[in-house]
Amino acid sequence: MQTQDDVLLHLSAALALDSPMQTQLDHLLRLPAVLTIVPVSRATWYAGVKSGRYPKPISLGPRCVAWRASDIQQLVSQGASALPAE
Repeated sequence: MQTQDDVLLHLSAALALDSPMQTQLDHLLRLPAVLTIVPVSRATWYAGVKSGRYPKPISLGPRCVAWRASDIQQLVSQGASALPAE
């Protein structure tokens, strides 16, 4: 299982502005990885997706979704205003 530090390190490396991969490929993150970056509950996350506060997922199959790492990075860079007060 990946730790939050592992996920953040991978995300920051993948989204580095000088990375040639940034223009060619946007990594996809499954929900457990997203929730290690954005510290909210699963229910809060899906409520935020439904309301438009959080990015919409990409469907990978009938029961499989993921989020673009760049969308999550943008959400994180928006700061605390994007996260619910708990």
